[in-house]
Order: sequence, then structure tokens, then C-alpha cells
Amino acid sequence: MMHDEVRTINSNSRYECGQRALAQIDGEAGQTVVGSIGDIAPDFARYIVEFPFGDIYSRPGLDL
Repeated sequence: MMHDEVRTINSNSRYECGQRALAQIDGEAGQTVVGSIGDIAPDFARYIVEFPFGDIYSRPGLDL
């Protein structure tokens, strides 16, 4: 597997995990916000899902 493929798989996994956390925490309102930002800055919208929701809020042992 090449380095770019590993990064893509990791990024997709973070995004999917972030989508689940976003849905659980903010529901439809969260999706609406991310969708609105995605119209203007799609990379930033993806970052919002991947980092805070995929990496931080999805940590094991974190009680929300």
C-alpha cells in the first residue's frame, strides 16, 4: 500500500467516525452547519468533521 493510500484510508476513517459523532452530538443541526460551510469552503467543512468530531469527541473513555 502506498503512503497516499494509507492517508486516504485514515482520512476516510476519521471522517466516518466524525460523521457518527456529529450526528450523535448535534443531530440535524450539525449537518446543516457543516453543509453550509461546505458550500463555501469544502476542505474546512471536512476538517471540522474529521478533527473535532472524528479525533477529539470520538476518543475512547470520553463521556459526552
